[in-house]
Amino acid sequence: MFGIGSTELLVILLVGLIVLGPKSLASISRTIGKVVGEFRRVSTDFQRTLNAEVAAEEDAEKMAKMNSEEKAKQQQESEEDAKRKEQIAARKEAAIQKAQQAKAKNQEEQAKTKQNPPESPFEKAIKAAHVEAEAFEKSQEKQSTKSAS
Repeated sequence: MFGIGSTELLVILLVGLIVLGPKSLASISRTIGKVVGEFRRVSTDFQRTLNAEVAAEEDAEKMAKMNSEEKAKQQQESEEDAKRKEQIAARKEAAIQKAQQAKAKNQEEQAKTKQNPPESPFEKAIKAAHVEAEAFEKSQEKQSTKSAS
């Protein structure tokens, strides 16, 4: 305390004991102890007050900084939202165009199928039977020409 070591304090107390005497040294020591204790309480309160004020100022600065950062962040988010909306609109437009093209192709295919309707499985079976019958007749003719010769 006050840069005084334990040996220096002991020397001061001995000099005080010799000069003041044992009775008055006890009362003076109590008084000095009370004064030092009060001084510590006042200095601690003062330090707490200063720390509280500094913390309040730092909080105010942080809030101001956060407000400016939040504003910048909100602006950035709104710009990003606008970009997303533009992209979505472009995708919708592209999807609509693709749907229209597909619809047009479908209509063209329907028009072609009306002109040349696809064969039913029954018609395909009949054609296959005719082809087999013709092949059989040709093979019979070949066998009859070979046996005749």
